[in-house]
Amino acid sequence: MRVGIDCRKVADFGIGTYIRGLLREMPEIYVAFGPAGLALPEGVERVIVDAPNYSLRELFAIGAAADKARLDLFHAPHYVLPQMRTPSVVTIHDLIHLRRGPAQRTYARMMMRRAVHRSRVVLTVSDTVKGEIERELDAKEVTVTPNGVDEIFFSSSRRATRDQPFFLCVANDKPHKNVAAAVSAVKTIDGARLVLVGGSFDRFRNVERVICAGFVEQKELAALYRGAIALVMPSIEEGFGLPAAEAMASGCPVITSHAPALIEVTGGAALHANSSELADAMRRVMNDDALRASLASRGRERAARFTWRACARRTRDAY
Repeated sequence: MRVGIDCRKVADFGIGTYIRGLLREMPEIYVAFGPAGLALPEGVERVIVDAPNYSLRELFAIGAAADKARLDLFHAPHYVLPQMRTPSVVTIHDLIHLRRGPAQRTYARMMMRRAVHRSRVVLTVSDTVKGEIERELDAKEVTVTPNGVDEIFFSSSRRATRDQPFFLCVANDKPHKNVAAAVSAVKTIDGARLVLVGGSFDRFRNVERVICAGFVEQKELAALYRGAIALVMPSIEEGFGLPAAEAMASGCPVITSHAPALIEVTGGAALHANSSELADAMRRVMNDDALRASLASRGRERAARFTWRACARRTRDAY
């Protein structure tokens, strides 16, 4: 089998993590499409082609290159599917772009509908999103291939920080992440800090007891999960919620919103609170050793089912 995959987002969070997980597990089947200089696993064939994301050019440049590459199948790992003759599958991770401003919403709906109806199969990362895709985009063939957790997070060296306790929030600063709720909550908790990882979070840089760490390497992120009192994930909406799975694998207690995908992924191994309840949930975890230990134990057990090997196996079956 010879499967082309659009790798222009391979260095990103989210979709990039997904692409890297698939490439690492099945390097022998992939032909990676993207600009020169991409960091790819050994054994992955490359086709050099570049075009800006979400542009008219990507529809034709990537598609033309794919048709020349004599592929059995092309995999678009996000909802923009190039114009091509080659059979294709598409991964739609969530429908959050359909809740954005008018221009983004119109573009996203048009491209998602196009991808759904041109692809042989639609892949997604949770049953929650599968239901949304079927209802809102009238998709008929949708297969769930849950994300995986990298091995570095399955560590036995869990060590909650005692001298300077901190909560952790791993996100970007997009509205649906609802990071402001975590910032507001930590202000009311004596002796605790909040470490924000992922985005720049410039608007919170001068907030007392909030630390804006920005992007961190995977090794440092694993250490933060191991040292945190809990991961706080107050998202309004998620397609999967990979930080929750990573935290559980690391033995870090997890507090999330009631977003359906987060409840699905954590599977009874987390606390769930809306924005007004978040501070109370954080205090409970901070002050209750037995609760932290229980959440950590249940979380590790839950996270064990989310591996890139399992994701790759289900993806290959879909191919």
